Amino acid sequence: MRVRVFLCLALGLTACEETLPAGFRPVQDSAEGAARVSVAFNRITSGRYRAVAPTCIGQRYGLRSSLDTAIPPGEPLPLEGGLAMKPGQIVEFRNYQPDIPTNVTSLSAPAPLFSPNLVRPYNTRTEGKETFSYWRYAFPQPGAYEYFDTNMGTPGRQVVDSYYGTVTYVGESNAPRAVVCVDPPACVASADCLAGTAPEGTVCCTCPGVCCETDLHCSLDRTCLRGRCVDKDTGE
Repeated sequence: MRVRVFLCLALGLTACEETLPAGFRPVQDSAEGAARVSVAFNRITSGRYRAVAPTCIGQRYGLRSSLDTAIPPGEPLPLEGGLAMKPGQIVEFRNYQPDIPTNVTSLSAPAPLFSPNLVRPYNTRTEGKETFSYWRYAFPQPGAYEYFDTNMGTPGRQVVDSYYGTVTYVGESNAPRAVVCVDPPACVASADCLAGTAPEGTVCCTCPGVCCETDLHCSLDRTCLRGRCVDKDTGE
């Protein structure tokens, strides 16, 4: 019996190992090097609390004309502000309430983000009158990296077992989400790239329609909400 239990555990561990991506680590070390930009969690500025800011980091592109029509085929997409991010560049994530657990987690991004809890005494620094715990991440490849703090909100819809009273969660977390969008080096931003009709071999940018300041930076079926292009109906 003892051998059978051990065998089942061994098979279970083997199965788990096979489902994990190569190089997966539950918690990642802070990257070495200078940060291009920082993200603030739990910061109070001028009496206003912000869960996470900015909510979108990346190059902004014009996807519509001033007449609110799509950029015509064959035309380039104008650059309209934002901060261009390239592979290998670093973002510093800061928790301005370092006594409250905060982490950076992304499960569906081009590469996983798993920070340790940003609490004292981990990587604590003071600038001016503000003290924060920080973690740096070097974004390895192009794509939109959506992340959230698993300590905020709830990890999905709560379901309580009617007999045992145990609690489980289904669906997605309702924690505030933010994005870092990374473009390939020397990429092309054009209406043809958006339509999928660019010539073969064209390296298209990945960030058009991700970060925004107005609806003109989003496709016609999306709207700008708190710096991100989201679905008009669902807000996602």
